[in-house]
This record gives sequence, C-alpha cells and structure tokens, in this order.
Amino acid sequence: MAALRAIISSALAGLLGLDSVQAGQFLLSRPAFVGPVLGWLNGCPLEGARLGILLELLYIDFIPVGGVVPPNGTAAAAAAVLAHSAGLAPSLSFFLGLAAGALFSPLDYRLRSARSAWNPLVEAQVRAGVFSLRRWLARAMLIENAAMAAYVFAWFSAAALLAQIPGLTRLYPGTDFAYALMPWLGLSGLYFRFRTQIYKKG
Repeated sequence: MAALRAIISSALAGLLGLDSVQAGQFLLSRPAFVGPVLGWLNGCPLEGARLGILLELLYIDFIPVGGVVPPNGTAAAAAAVLAHSAGLAPSLSFFLGLAAGALFSPLDYRLRSARSAWNPLVEAQVRAGVFSLRRWLARAMLIENAAMAAYVFAWFSAAALLAQIPGLTRLYPGTDFAYALMPWLGLSGLYFRFRTQIYKKG
C-alpha cells in the first residue's frame, strides 16, 4: 500500500513540477503547496505542511539567472514527504529532501539542454510550413513529468532502504537539533531579503 501511494505521489509530483517552467506557473510547484498535498495523500498532512513550509523558506530566495539552475523545490518537498512516509523521522526526511532538491539541478540542466537541441528541428518545420508546436510541447512535458516522477520515487526507495538500517535512530538527536534550527534560519533569510527590498525602494 505504501509503495502504491508512493507511485501515485511521484506521478503527482511530476505533474506539479511542470508548473515551474512548462505550464501555468500558478505556484503549484512550490514546496509550500507540494508538501501539504503529498502529506495529505500519504496520511501525514501536518508534517507534510511543515516540511513544505520550511523548504519554502529556504528555497524562496533562489532565482534562475542565465544558465544557473537552482535547487528544485518540487523534488525537495516530494522526496522529504515520501521519505517520512517510508519510516524516517521528519528531521532526517527534511535533510534528504534538501539533498534531493539540490541534486535535481544537474538533471534539470540536462533536460533543458535536450529541449534546446530541438529548436533547429522546430525552426525547420516552421520554414517548411509545418507548425505542430503542440506535439513538441506534449513531448517536453511528458519527458519532464517522467523524469521528476522517477527521480522522486528513487528517493522514496532509497529512504525505505535507509529506514531498515539498524541503529539509524542514533542519528536522530543530531538531525532533530538541526531541524529545530531551520525555522529560525529560514525566517532570518526572509528578513534580510525583505530588508534589502525595502532599502532598494527607499
């Protein structure tokens, strides 16, 4: 049952991840939304909301500029919630989510590079009078969705294996302490961000 929920959650994370670049941009891919939704789906809505909000506080200041691909908040929140549903403590799940979000960036860069390679083909079709942009968009979204879903499910599988390691609970006092500091770290970063914006307007 847990594996089935993880598969459904991974597929949903893939769909929500499309909102960041491919479709809409209605903020459905933000950790603050992904966390509660997947938490509700996996029977831990409050913990999912907490994980999502804390990741949002840390990721809100990342802006893609030029060729820089920031950590992926969708992957981070989905991996964190599914790691918790696999049996890990929220604190360790949070840090696994942080790692998942950061490590998705190289994959995201490759996906973007692959889509860029399609530009000459699309231009050639347009010059030939064939304008089938919907096919290219559908192909791009399908690949992006599959990549995100597979990536998130891989992190769930790794978390499920990690939860079986004897003596893993010895890590929890350290991760719990670090996890308790995350709200203060996130809020302090938010404070300095807004402070900078206020000074710019002044």
